Amino acid sequence: MVWPEARPGVVGRAGRLPFPLEWPVALIWALTATGLLLLVIFDLSSRLAFNDDWMYAWSVGQLVSGHGLRAFPESTALALPQVVWGALFSLGHPDPRLLRLSVVPVVMLTAWITFVLARRLGADRFWSAVAGATLLAMPLFMANATSFMTDNVFVGAVMGVALTTVTWVTQVGLALIPAVSVGLAMSRRHTWIRADTAALVAIWVLPVTAVVAAGRLVISQTLYAPAELFHLHVGHAVFPLPAMLGLGLIPYGAALLFRPRMPGRENRWSVACAALGVIGAIGCLVDLARFGMIFPGNVFSPLGFAAILEGAKPPIFPGPLFQAIEMAAVITFVMLLVVRRRWWNPAAIPRDGVLLVLVSAAQFLPLLVVQVFVYDRYFLPVIAPLVPLVAVIATGAVRQPAARAWATVALAGGLILYAAGEQDYLAWQGARDRAARTAYQLAPADQVQAGFEANAVYVELPNYERTGRADLFAILGPEHPRITLRFAPASDPATGVSYSSLNPGRIVLAQ
Repeated sequence: MVWPEARPGVVGRAGRLPFPLEWPVALIWALTATGLLLLVIFDLSSRLAFNDDWMYAWSVGQLVSGHGLRAFPESTALALPQVVWGALFSLGHPDPRLLRLSVVPVVMLTAWITFVLARRLGADRFWSAVAGATLLAMPLFMANATSFMTDNVFVGAVMGVALTTVTWVTQVGLALIPAVSVGLAMSRRHTWIRADTAALVAIWVLPVTAVVAAGRLVISQTLYAPAELFHLHVGHAVFPLPAMLGLGLIPYGAALLFRPRMPGRENRWSVACAALGVIGAIGCLVDLARFGMIFPGNVFSPLGFAAILEGAKPPIFPGPLFQAIEMAAVITFVMLLVVRRRWWNPAAIPRDGVLLVLVSAAQFLPLLVVQVFVYDRYFLPVIAPLVPLVAVIATGAVRQPAARAWATVALAGGLILYAAGEQDYLAWQGARDRAARTAYQLAPADQVQAGFEANAVYVELPNYERTGRADLFAILGPEHPRITLRFAPASDPATGVSYSSLNPGRIVLAQ
């Protein structure tokens, strides 16, 4: 077995160092704590709704006011556990700040589970700590965590399932339901009655029925129409995949470079991985030529986080810096699948690692049938299960000081990007809200294009609660608005509200 054995604390011979380096581990945990502290600070900074989280906050408000579990009709994410958790965490006071804070324990749990999985697969303490910190230092993940959005909670659930699955299979738990079925059949084979048949059917049918029924009761719009399940939209998901995997795994780039080659000859798995890596890299170049960016940036772009208003927003991430991130993502992806192609032979990967690959693949396959555009945040549950496995590969790097230095710098850089981007996001969101209130004094609210969140909170939600009818186009804004809020440079003289950040700007009222 070339991979380290899947036991805590056991690493490959190439990963051992002649002396312990405890301070690098402490530094990684310090970066993790810094990320959590920044998250809490940003969570508490504003009472505004961010991105889609207004609809889940509305569900919490409905629950605590005695109206039961209700999902907003235009919602495509079934967030019932998160709604219940938010209601409990906020002690019945669904203030946006408290609801955002309810995501922090999930983020902490996600980091801890990732660390535990990396240790279980055989990564050393440093790279396991890096695995735990990877998502917390990823600007895309943290930008979504600074909201009551469902993405990060779902990632936490996926990682929880990954850990319990690894443990469950180790304990032969995968055969639990068949075992109960066989046990029932064997023990009652001579005295079988109709009730036994009902019990056997219930064991298999009730879990699926409960999930389907819950979805039908609380949601009116499905993300996957039945007819679409047989029509793949491959380009939506496949083209951004290399860039997104590379983005999530940048801290491991140097370790992948310095990892010794796996002995043996090329086989169909290594050739297939290399082909995918080359095709993925070419796809990134095509995306760069077509769109000017390799990431499907609904959240993470040179402009900042989720900058979806019209106009010319001053970019918070300088062009050369963002291009460097793109290059690092592509290089990391190529290192992962082309240079280290032999590491992905299922016969060589530890059993627990194969399960993590399958969990990741299971999160990617539904993206192939999504009818709408696949955004960058949709790839977070695809990236997360692979992090512990790549941490194991990094453990065997021969130039550990250089690999560890790169990982530390990458994590610290990610936190700096998050801090700069989130401060900018909160600043312009505050300006947008103040500009919207000004616009509503000049024109009826339903004739103002004030941005997604304002359209939802100030127009659509009051209209839905008054009439019982939801209108997606009201959230997107009026077709011919009298006033439109736009991004503008700080020097723009038009009526509006200025905001301060590393690259300040204004939200102006255009008529």
